[in-house]
Amino acid sequence: MKRVQKPKWSFVVLRGADKTVKQFHVSKRSVFAAPTAVVIAVTGCIAGLQIKSAYEMNQLEEQMSQQDELFAQTVSDKNEAIVSLQQEIIGLSEQANEMKEKIDDLQQLELKLKQFIANYGSKLETSTYLTPIDKSETTVKILSDTSSTGNRSFNDSKQSKQFVLLAQETGLHLADLQRMVETMEDSLTLTLQLAQATRVSVDAYPSGWPTRSKMLTSGFGYRRDPFTGRTAFHAGLDITGKLGDPIFSAADGTVSDTGFNNSLGKYIIIDHLGGLQSAYMHLKEIEAKEGDTVVRGEKIGLLGSSGRSTGPHLHFQIMQKNEPVNPLPFLSLIKED
Repeated sequence: MKRVQKPKWSFVVLRGADKTVKQFHVSKRSVFAAPTAVVIAVTGCIAGLQIKSAYEMNQLEEQMSQQDELFAQTVSDKNEAIVSLQQEIIGLSEQANEMKEKIDDLQQLELKLKQFIANYGSKLETSTYLTPIDKSETTVKILSDTSSTGNRSFNDSKQSKQFVLLAQETGLHLADLQRMVETMEDSLTLTLQLAQATRVSVDAYPSGWPTRSKMLTSGFGYRRDPFTGRTAFHAGLDITGKLGDPIFSAADGTVSDTGFNNSLGKYIIIDHLGGLQSAYMHLKEIEAKEGDTVVRGEKIGLLGSSGRSTGPHLHFQIMQKNEPVNPLPFLSLIKED
């Protein structure tokens, strides 16, 4: 039996009018097998790409998970550092306020001491009292350093910890400065107390000029008596002036006696510290009363010519333990008008 030949497919390729014709014969099975093979190949490639993509996705997910954990730990460290730094800054702010109050107190003390020096010519060195004010510059520098530090960005956890350490170190500096200021404040307070005690002693020393006029008509010691013409001891200073001029207390003290005497005229006697007394005689009017507490420069009477007197003047006398002494060494101002 003769085998029947299967039909074949023919493909003709025309390349041009002057070219030969090419003819290809392909079996029917080949025509259907070729597209199938192409489809299978393409499908295999796609499946391979999908497997590769899935593997790479898993790798990326693992990397992202690790980075998320690292980032979360970094953020946690930063948050702890920020909280710690905020606490340190709050503490520094409180210490800065305390320092400001201390420096304000020291400035008040310094002003009082300067006033004392201006009033009484003390030879106390003022450089010691100026030191606390100079220390405020150090405080401002420390605070400015702290402020500039706070403006930096937190680049990493290590830098944040450095900020905390810096804040702690600055806090220690402020604590040392505060202890120093407290010590100086105690010293200044004691010095001021001593200065005030000195002021009381100085004010109680009868060295203030008792009249407006500074012209002396008679000094302390022996002189010719204007009434008898004989040599007699003069126990004080005679200071001329206008009738009714004010008479001032030479120092702080207590009025121990006032009155009138045919020889002394109207008079006032004031007791001072150290057993000293000052006497003001021949007054026109007495304005102080016995038992009054008077201060240096306070008006106590009017200049006159009462008693045994040849004209308006003040007889000023200082006594130490009831013995008259020369008033000139006590007075702080001696000059003629």
